Amino acid sequence: MKSINDEAYFGVNPADPFSSLTDEGREKAMDYINLLHASGMYEKQTAKIIPFRSIDIFENAVSAGTGNFLVDGPKETVCIDESILPEDTTFGVRISGDSMEPEFHDGQIAWVLQQESVANGEIGIFALNGEAYIKKLQNDKNGIFLISLNEKYAPIKVGENDRLDIFGKVLGKSDASAITGHYR
Repeated sequence: MKSINDEAYFGVNPADPFSSLTDEGREKAMDYINLLHASGMYEKQTAKIIPFRSIDIFENAVSAGTGNFLVDGPKETVCIDESILPEDTTFGVRISGDSMEPEFHDGQIAWVLQQESVANGEIGIFALNGEAYIKKLQNDKNGIFLISLNEKYAPIKVGENDRLDIFGKVLGKSDASAITGHYR
């Protein structure tokens, strides 16, 4: 006596369609099953797992132009597909203005690695005298400047009595539409 699903049976197992087949019949059945798999038409559909991550996006846009206030500003926390975020992203900021075009555009989200320094030539998020900017840092014999990528904007010189805070290095960007619907 054999057991299947806690039911007793004698002889051929009714739950196993192979049990009543010869070796040749089992082989032909397996060939057919392999054809069904190979066609892809009879495979079970499984959901693709998309890893999500929570991240803060500061609502006060950083200026790609004349400067906006960021420190202690309101922020939103969103759950977002990790594939959108560059590795090591700490937070995001909204971009306002056109001074960082053609690389960064008004309304985009800049993804930032929070750190206290930015290397010469890197794009970062800065606060100069309380106004937040996304700019390229230039630090040379002529002094420290916040540089726009759009040539119609003059470099912003950081004076001796100015306060310059560094929020972090910009790692990448996304269009705001890429995070729509991911809010928590």
